[in-house]
Amino acid sequence: TKVTISSDDIPYIKESVLHLIGLGIHEININCVFENVWKDNDDKLFEKQLLELADYIIENDLYKENTCSFFTEFIGKPLNRETENQNWCGAGKMLAIDAAGNFYPCTRFAQYSLRNKDAWIIGNIHDGINKNLLRPFLLLDRCTQSNQECIDCEVASGCAWCQGENYDAADTPTIYQRSTAICKMHKARVRANYYYWIKLYNKLNNMNSL
Repeated sequence: TKVTISSDDIPYIKESVLHLIGLGIHEININCVFENVWKDNDDKLFEKQLLELADYIIENDLYKENTCSFFTEFIGKPLNRETENQNWCGAGKMLAIDAAGNFYPCTRFAQYSLRNKDAWIIGNIHDGINKNLLRPFLLLDRCTQSNQECIDCEVASGCAWCQGENYDAADTPTIYQRSTAICKMHKARVRANYYYWIKLYNKLNNMNSL
Protein backbone atom coordinates (compact mmCIF):
# COMPACT_ATOMS: atom_id res chain seq x y z
CA THR A 1 0.00 0.00 0.00
CA LYS A 2 1.00 3.63 -0.40
CA VAL A 3 0.10 6.40 2.05
CA THR A 4 0.48 10.13 1.38
CA ILE A 5 0.32 12.73 4.15
CA SER A 6 -0.81 16.34 3.79
CA SER A 7 -1.18 19.05 6.42
CA ASP A 8 -4.66 18.08 7.62
CA ASP A 9 -3.62 14.42 7.94
CA ILE A 10 -0.81 14.99 10.44
CA PRO A 11 -2.84 14.31 13.62
CA TYR A 12 -3.77 10.86 12.28
CA ILE A 13 -0.37 9.51 11.24
CA LYS A 14 0.18 7.21 14.22
CA GLU A 15 -3.41 6.00 14.16
CA SER A 16 -3.31 5.38 10.40
CA VAL A 17 -0.06 3.40 10.40
CA LEU A 18 -1.21 1.22 13.30
CA HIS A 19 -4.55 0.67 11.57
CA LEU A 20 -2.81 -0.58 8.44
CA ILE A 21 -0.59 -2.87 10.48
CA GLY A 22 -3.74 -4.16 12.19
CA LEU A 23 -5.17 -5.00 8.77
CA GLY A 24 -2.16 -7.23 8.15
CA ILE A 25 -0.17 -4.84 5.92
CA HIS A 26 3.40 -5.33 7.07
CA GLU A 27 5.18 -2.83 4.83
CA ILE A 28 3.86 0.72 5.12
CA ASN A 29 5.24 3.00 2.40
CA ILE A 30 4.34 6.52 3.45
CA ASN A 31 5.51 10.04 2.62
CA CYS A 32 4.52 13.69 2.83
CA VAL A 33 3.19 15.43 -0.28
CA PHE A 34 5.71 17.60 -2.10
CA GLU A 35 3.34 20.50 -2.79
CA ASN A 36 3.56 23.68 -0.72
CA VAL A 37 0.63 22.90 1.59
CA TRP A 38 2.44 23.05 4.93
CA LYS A 39 1.45 25.44 7.71
CA ASP A 40 3.46 26.93 10.57
CA ASN A 41 4.33 24.32 13.20
CA ASP A 42 3.35 21.40 10.93
CA ASP A 43 6.89 20.09 11.25
CA LYS A 44 6.63 20.07 15.06
CA LEU A 45 3.25 18.29 14.97
CA PHE A 46 4.66 15.84 12.42
CA GLU A 47 7.68 15.07 14.60
CA LYS A 48 5.42 14.56 17.64
CA GLN A 49 3.31 12.03 15.74
CA LEU A 50 6.42 10.17 14.58
CA LEU A 51 7.85 10.05 18.11
CA GLU A 52 4.60 8.62 19.43
CA LEU A 53 4.53 6.10 16.59
CA ALA A 54 8.17 5.16 17.28
CA ASP A 55 7.40 4.55 20.96
CA TYR A 56 4.43 2.33 20.15
CA ILE A 57 6.22 0.29 17.48
CA ILE A 58 9.26 -0.36 19.67
CA GLU A 59 7.47 -0.90 22.97
CA ASN A 60 5.04 -3.36 21.37
CA ASP A 61 7.68 -5.19 19.28
CA LEU A 62 5.95 -4.30 16.02
CA TYR A 63 9.36 -3.68 14.41
CA LYS A 64 9.91 -7.45 14.29
CA GLU A 65 7.40 -8.07 11.51
CA ASN A 66 6.52 -4.61 10.23
CA THR A 67 8.27 -1.67 8.58
CA CYS A 68 7.22 1.94 8.15
CA SER A 69 9.19 3.93 5.59
CA PHE A 70 9.16 7.05 7.79
CA PHE A 71 11.81 5.19 9.82
CA THR A 72 14.71 4.41 7.52
CA GLU A 73 18.34 4.06 8.60
CA PHE A 74 19.96 5.65 5.54
CA ILE A 75 18.35 9.09 5.83
CA GLY A 76 19.68 12.20 7.51
CA LYS A 77 23.27 12.21 6.27
CA PRO A 78 25.22 14.45 3.88
CA LEU A 79 25.40 13.37 0.25
CA ASN A 80 28.53 13.34 -1.87
CA ARG A 81 27.86 15.56 -4.86
CA GLU A 82 29.84 13.29 -7.19
CA THR A 83 29.10 9.72 -6.09
CA GLU A 84 25.54 10.34 -4.86
CA ASN A 85 24.21 12.61 -7.57
CA GLN A 86 21.32 10.59 -8.95
CA ASN A 87 17.85 11.85 -9.72
CA TRP A 88 15.25 10.84 -7.15
CA CYS A 89 12.33 9.60 -9.22
CA GLY A 90 11.78 7.74 -12.47
CA ALA A 91 10.17 10.56 -14.46
CA GLY A 92 11.24 10.18 -18.07
CA LYS A 93 12.14 6.51 -17.57
CA MET A 94 8.58 5.30 -17.19
CA LEU A 95 5.50 6.08 -19.25
CA ALA A 96 2.08 7.48 -18.45
CA ILE A 97 -0.72 7.41 -21.04
CA ASP A 98 -4.01 9.30 -20.93
CA ALA A 99 -7.37 8.36 -22.45
CA ALA A 100 -6.57 10.33 -25.62
CA GLY A 101 -3.41 8.30 -26.16
CA ASN A 102 -0.93 11.01 -25.21
CA PHE A 103 2.36 10.02 -23.56
CA TYR A 104 3.81 11.75 -20.47
CA PRO A 105 7.11 11.34 -18.57
CA CYS A 106 4.88 10.50 -15.58
CA THR A 107 1.25 11.11 -14.69
CA ARG A 108 2.20 14.25 -12.74
CA PHE A 109 2.93 15.96 -16.08
CA ALA A 110 -0.60 15.42 -17.42
CA GLN A 111 -2.85 18.49 -17.43
CA TYR A 112 -5.19 17.16 -14.74
CA SER A 113 -2.20 16.86 -12.37
CA LEU A 114 -0.88 20.39 -12.91
CA ARG A 115 -1.90 23.65 -11.23
CA ASN A 116 0.17 26.23 -13.09
CA LYS A 117 1.88 24.75 -16.13
CA ASP A 118 0.85 23.25 -19.45
CA ALA A 119 0.98 19.49 -19.84
CA TRP A 120 4.35 18.05 -20.90
CA ILE A 121 3.47 15.64 -23.70
CA ILE A 122 6.33 13.55 -25.09
CA GLY A 123 4.42 11.70 -27.81
CA ASN A 124 1.32 9.64 -28.48
CA ILE A 125 0.18 6.18 -29.48
CA HIS A 126 0.18 7.10 -33.19
CA ASP A 127 3.57 8.78 -33.52
CA GLY A 128 5.50 7.19 -30.67
CA ILE A 129 7.85 9.04 -28.30
CA ASN A 130 9.60 12.23 -29.34
CA LYS A 131 13.02 11.62 -27.83
CA ASN A 132 14.00 15.28 -28.08
CA LEU A 133 11.15 16.14 -25.71
CA LEU A 134 12.33 13.38 -23.39
CA ARG A 135 15.99 14.44 -23.44
CA PRO A 136 15.82 16.90 -20.47
CA PHE A 137 14.64 14.08 -18.19
CA LEU A 138 17.54 11.82 -19.13
CA LEU A 139 20.07 14.44 -18.02
CA LEU A 140 18.54 15.16 -14.62
CA ASP A 141 20.55 14.68 -11.45
CA ARG A 142 20.46 16.06 -7.92
CA CYS A 143 22.96 18.87 -8.35
CA THR A 144 21.64 20.25 -11.64
CA GLN A 145 18.23 20.99 -10.13
CA SER A 146 19.04 21.73 -6.46
CA ASN A 147 20.07 25.03 -4.90
CA GLN A 148 23.34 25.23 -3.00
CA GLU A 149 21.66 24.87 0.38
CA CYS A 150 20.21 21.51 -0.67
CA ILE A 151 23.49 20.32 -2.17
CA ASP A 152 25.40 21.15 1.03
CA CYS A 153 22.64 20.05 3.44
CA GLU A 154 23.92 17.96 6.37
CA VAL A 155 20.76 15.80 6.34
CA ALA A 156 20.27 15.56 2.57
CA SER A 157 20.01 11.78 2.27
CA GLY A 158 16.43 10.63 1.99
CA CYS A 159 15.14 14.10 1.10
CA ALA A 160 12.94 13.37 -1.88
CA TRP A 161 11.37 15.47 -4.60
CA CYS A 162 8.69 15.13 -7.23
CA GLN A 163 9.82 16.06 -10.72
CA GLY A 164 6.31 17.04 -11.69
CA GLU A 165 5.97 19.35 -8.71
CA ASN A 166 9.36 20.86 -9.51
CA TYR A 167 8.01 21.72 -12.96
CA ASP A 168 4.65 22.92 -11.66
CA ALA A 169 6.16 25.17 -8.96
CA ALA A 170 9.09 26.52 -10.99
CA ASP A 171 9.41 30.18 -12.00
CA THR A 172 9.70 29.12 -15.64
CA PRO A 173 8.59 25.98 -17.58
CA THR A 174 11.63 23.97 -16.45
CA ILE A 175 12.22 20.71 -14.61
CA TYR A 176 15.59 22.02 -13.40
CA GLN A 177 14.31 24.01 -10.42
CA ARG A 178 13.80 21.91 -7.31
CA SER A 179 10.83 22.69 -5.08
CA THR A 180 11.86 22.83 -1.41
CA ALA A 181 8.41 22.95 0.22
CA ILE A 182 9.17 19.61 1.91
CA CYS A 183 12.35 20.85 3.63
CA LYS A 184 11.12 21.37 7.20
CA MET A 185 9.11 18.14 7.09
CA HIS A 186 12.17 16.16 6.01
CA LYS A 187 14.21 17.62 8.85
CA ALA A 188 11.47 16.72 11.33
CA ARG A 189 11.48 13.18 9.96
CA VAL A 190 15.26 13.00 10.38
CA ARG A 191 15.00 14.04 14.04
CA ALA A 192 12.34 11.39 14.63
CA ASN A 193 14.52 8.81 12.89
CA TYR A 194 17.42 9.49 15.23
CA TYR A 195 15.04 8.96 18.15
CA TYR A 196 13.61 5.74 16.68
CA TRP A 197 16.88 4.03 15.89
CA ILE A 198 18.61 5.04 19.13
CA LYS A 199 15.67 3.75 21.15
CA LEU A 200 15.51 0.51 19.16
CA TYR A 201 19.28 -0.12 19.40
CA ASN A 202 19.19 0.52 23.14
CA LYS A 203 16.34 -1.92 23.56
CA LEU A 204 18.05 -4.63 21.52
CA ASN A 205 21.37 -4.13 23.32
CA ASN A 206 19.66 -4.39 26.68
CA MET A 207 17.95 -7.58 25.59
CA ASN A 208 21.25 -9.07 24.41
CA SER A 209 22.92 -8.27 27.69
CA LEU A 210 20.35 -10.20 29.73
